[in-house]
Amino acid sequence: MYEIGITRRFSSAHRLAHYNGKCEGLHGHNYKVEIVAYGSTLVDGMLIDFALFRQKVDEIIQAMDHVYLNEMGPFKESEPSAENIAEYIHTTISNRLGDAVHLKYVKVWESDDNWALYRTGE
Repeated sequence: MYEIGITRRFSSAHRLAHYNGKCEGLHGHNYKVEIVAYGSTLVDGMLIDFALFRQKVDEIIQAMDHVYLNEMGPFKESEPSAENIAEYIHTTISNRLGDAVHLKYVKVWESDDNWALYRTGE
């Protein structure tokens, strides 16, 4: 089995409307996202070209950069928590990768010390 990973970054604002505490108010984060893919088949010596992998990820990440996440479609009904952001990125990218490449996990850091991870299976 082969694995590859990339990291991306974006900044955005959000609030956790149903949370009773500081995060209930409007605030922002400089997010860091780690995406790890795996598969057993190489094409031309690669699981997936890094440039193509980054392109597919950046389509999602760029739509989240410098926006108010609560107004984005996927977060109008659910809180834009790190956990839900990780799940959204994972699900959206998985739908764009095809059959030979699978996502192992998406990890989203809200700060240098706090992160959430979403993975399927295992």
